[in-house]
Amino acid sequence: MIAKFKFDGLLKIACTTMPVDFANWLMSECFDPESSELVLLGRGRILVTPKAVANILNLSDKGDEVKYELDVDAINFIYSKYGIIQGQAPRIEEIMERIKQNKRVDEDFLRSWMMIAVSTFLCPPTSLGISPRCYPALLDLTRVNKLNWCQFVVDQLKEAVTKMNKQNSVRGCILLLVILYVDSLDVGNVQIPTTKPRIAAWSRKLLDQVIKLDTNRDGSFGKLKLKLSGSSVAQVSFS
Repeated sequence: MIAKFKFDGLLKIACTTMPVDFANWLMSECFDPESSELVLLGRGRILVTPKAVANILNLSDKGDEVKYELDVDAINFIYSKYGIIQGQAPRIEEIMERIKQNKRVDEDFLRSWMMIAVSTFLCPPTSLGISPRCYPALLDLTRVNKLNWCQFVVDQLKEAVTKMNKQNSVRGCILLLVILYVDSLDVGNVQIPTTKPRIAAWSRKLLDQVIKLDTNRDGSFGKLKLKLSGSSVAQVSFS
């Protein structure tokens, strides 16, 4: 059912953890929300576009806008479906338990799984609860695969960066930036799998190996050059 709705790329994530300092460097020092680029001083720029997201996550990069907002009708619908007390957001672990207990392939399973996918990966909030902002996009499940989820991921990353100085935690699909960056590096003789989607190619072991090569003597990152654009899944600019 997940594959039918074009979300099976998320089932192929090979790297389940990532180094915090490296991720923070990309998010806080490299990502420019205005241009949607990873700006790498002296080395070029990597465009963070819906097409790049599609290459990495295999999500839809076409279709209607994903509505990520507070909507009274959507909130009431979910409250009714899940027996949620008014004013309380369900915790992620509660929805995970609901998925485990569901033995049928039905709308309840897909909607619950989508809540988890959005709230832990595509656009994780700073809390451990499910954000009610995701409810509008999950009301009509027949339209889930007709939405531009790649554009949604890019938009949420841009918004997250603009709020970094106001919060202690950062939300957004940060692993996407990590994979996009390392996949664009010229790593010499290191064998990088050609697996697609690209999220399936990068294990934590491989990620650590490339990050070590990209680390300068002073501990900072950004040592390696970028690939020529023709040999990268990302759009790389050297202007």
